Amino acid sequence: MFLRAFVTSGLISAIYILVIFNLIPRQLFDDGFYFIIGIFWSLGFFTVTAFVYGRKIKRNFRGETGTIKWFDPSKGYGFLIRDKGGDLFVHLRSVQPEDRRRLRENTRVRFSVENTEKGPQAENIRII
Repeated sequence: MFLRAFVTSGLISAIYILVIFNLIPRQLFDDGFYFIIGIFWSLGFFTVTAFVYGRKIKRNFRGETGTIKWFDPSKGYGFLIRDKGGDLFVHLRSVQPEDRRRLRENTRVRFSVENTEKGPQAENIRII
């Protein structure tokens, strides 16, 4: 994970440095000090950012699949059965707006799991 974050941040840093190098007057880069500081700063910043948010972004893109067990739109909640096994709570705000009216029993969905203070809950629910 760290290696992938470092490689990704290296590419982003290279683009960032090229943009900054073309925007800032060349006199600041004559001694090379500011250029080297810019390289280390951007590598460090983007590496930390990619490492911290990489897992969250990966989880949101990948997600799990399951089937709606029951869902009552008037109450605003329901449950789904994960393909991995077990049930998850579903809240109306977690369902994509375009899918709220089509969410019925036995509907196949893709979702991500978030740990809340009341336990695991399905988030970002989309009909497959």
